[in-house]
Amino acid sequence: MSGERQEKIRLLLQEHGHLTVSELAQRFEVSEMTIRRDLKALAALGLVQREHGRALYPQTATNTRFFSRLGEAEREKTAIGRLAAGLVAEGETIILDAGTTTLAVAQSINKPCVVITNSLPIASVLANREGETTVLVTGGEVRGTTHALVGPMARAGFAGFNADKLFLAATGVSIERGLSTNNMLESEVKQAMLTAAREVILVAHSAKFNHVYYHTFARWDKVHTVITDAGLPEATRRELENLGVKVLVAQL
Repeated sequence: MSGERQEKIRLLLQEHGHLTVSELAQRFEVSEMTIRRDLKALAALGLVQREHGRALYPQTATNTRFFSRLGEAEREKTAIGRLAAGLVAEGETIILDAGTTTLAVAQSINKPCVVITNSLPIASVLANREGETTVLVTGGEVRGTTHALVGPMARAGFAGFNADKLFLAATGVSIERGLSTNNMLESEVKQAMLTAAREVILVAHSAKFNHVYYHTFARWDKVHTVITDAGLPEATRRELENLGVKVLVAQL
């Protein structure tokens, strides 16, 4: 619920420019303290600006590629995130890869679990849920374009873990070439995640399919499930199923 409310708050601020804490509390029929927690989470992601007693939609805070991508295919990513979060069982240990679609997964998680991540935005979202999740963050160098932690410390951060599920992101998805990205540092971290998880779930907007970037970090034999939206061509879905990959389509 908090993830959905925060997304609605962001859209309202985008529409109105600014709103007071009191106005938001009345609109959503929750306490002002709840709204302040929501705004704190959104501000940590650079999605809103906080001032005394009110919040503003930022005009310049979305100047990085990561924040600009948050608005791309927003409804589809939210639906994918909701469906993916529904696969998390209470008490499981999961890995959340860095990315805007995996961020949508984090926003929809509503069961107590252990989350391991190399994403600063995901850690920020989950850290505001007291008692619901245990959040473990890898070390590493911050990559500004994705706000992901990368490098040797990030790779080592996944060593020794036995995660139940990995929710994986990719820049490009191809039947022939597998999952690819345009950054070797992120590829190496993703490969470390793959060795630490029992079940691998790719969360990817349908626009990612039929694109190949310069480094493939995983082939389809490493992936158990794909969660995407209704834009996925039926032929591609059949090809994935023929490869033994389960396909789940999120409904808007």
